[in-house]
Amino acid sequence: MADALGVAPSTVSNALHDKDIVAPRTKARVLAMAREMNYQASAAARALVTRQSSSVGVILPDFANPVFNEIISGLNAVLVRAGYATLVASTSNDGRTCKAAIHAFVKRDVDAIVVISQSLDVDETAQLAGCGLPVILVHRTPADWQTTHAPSSSFDYVGMDNAAGVRALVEHLAALGHRRIGFITGPLQSSAACERTDGFRHAVAALGLDEDPRLVTEGSYDFISGMHGARELLSLPQRPTAVIAANDLMAFGTMDVAQQMGLTVPQNLSIVGVDDVFFSAFPMISLTTARQPAIEIGGSVGERLLERFSNDALCPIAVTLPVEVIVRHSTAPVPVIVNPGRPLSVESLEAYLASRWKPSTIIVA
Repeated sequence: MADALGVAPSTVSNALHDKDIVAPRTKARVLAMAREMNYQASAAARALVTRQSSSVGVILPDFANPVFNEIISGLNAVLVRAGYATLVASTSNDGRTCKAAIHAFVKRDVDAIVVISQSLDVDETAQLAGCGLPVILVHRTPADWQTTHAPSSSFDYVGMDNAAGVRALVEHLAALGHRRIGFITGPLQSSAACERTDGFRHAVAALGLDEDPRLVTEGSYDFISGMHGARELLSLPQRPTAVIAANDLMAFGTMDVAQQMGLTVPQNLSIVGVDDVFFSAFPMISLTTARQPAIEIGGSVGERLLERFSNDALCPIAVTLPVEVIVRHSTAPVPVIVNPGRPLSVESLEAYLASRWKPSTIIVA
């Protein structure tokens, strides 16, 4: 283009970037030729010069949880409008993989890193703090977060009001007459899981409900841990009449175990979750749950990143979005007579899981 127009390459570059140092007539000639040649700027070439790739790296623990997809959808909607791409890496909850993902994103010159529901250790936190990029945490925070001069003190945070969401679920069940409520927590190395557990304990105490410590058992936010937690709770000599799972996936596992034990939901057992993933509204599930504003969280992360790109001297902020309880058909008033259900041993549950998840063999004739 420069040769054809008889100008310097730098003049063409400045014209394409709409810089005022180029005379209007020359700029018009450059832009006209660019349209004629169907010129597209090379993002890779620009990144080599500016060290900015117009991309954001996102780290999450897995691709299985539908909530993560919704958060990324909200984030992507904001970033795409501003000309940024989203790159995603899954760590499978493995620290070494997390470190490798951070390293890979830095090598690719991403403009920021977003960490979703990842429990960061000291080394990972220091690695993020040392990469010189804006970092936004979603849902989980390291132990030293918001501590003066800590490595994570420069990170922004966006999440939901975990304690208030679970507290509202306890209040909903208490209003239905439930006094003995079980709770399957998330992994307690997660700050979000601890907040949800605190919300449960405080609500139970405030409402004068049964505080039997056996009513709380730890899960890991997946379907199978929900099944194991539900079996433990529903096998108690005096089982709970309602179970709160710290996310919807574990609530689905609780429904499965209730069916195996001959308990009908919600007539014999009320079950609630947290997140409101899209299958929770399916008629055959119809789960009462605390809706996580996942798309709004992603959008808030995107807006904050754009602010950071315009001014990297901004002070870190924490954004906590409200939660809404969605009442469906998995909760009902406490039963007059509590059906203990059929016994379900650990061995029986393991055998059930082994047969249920056994790979199918397809024979093609």
